[in-house]
Amino acid sequence: MHARMNDMDRMTERRRDRRIPLGCKVGIKLKGASALVVGTCVELGVGGMTIHSTHVPQMDEVFEIAVLPPEPGGAWQALHARVRVRRCHGLPEGGLYEMGVEIVDVIK
Repeated sequence: MHARMNDMDRMTERRRDRRIPLGCKVGIKLKGASALVVGTCVELGVGGMTIHSTHVPQMDEVFEIAVLPPEPGGAWQALHARVRVRRCHGLPEGGLYEMGVEIVDVIK
């Protein structure tokens, strides 16, 4: 029971961080793949983000992402980072998956 409470506390703590709804395109660079998987970054937080894509990740899988700014050519730069998958589930829209990823390292 004690471990379960710690898990619940972490979930509550995670949700205390501010979340910013986005809708920006994200490129997912998978190890060993030549082409990027394109998805949508639907939410960005202090330590992670929520991504919708066709990629079905493994738990704890690590890969690189590039979140494009909402307006190409604007003042914002792309966010290039290495992320680790923390959760994933299928969406009602066939073929799409929602994954919660933790930002492991920001790449400059």
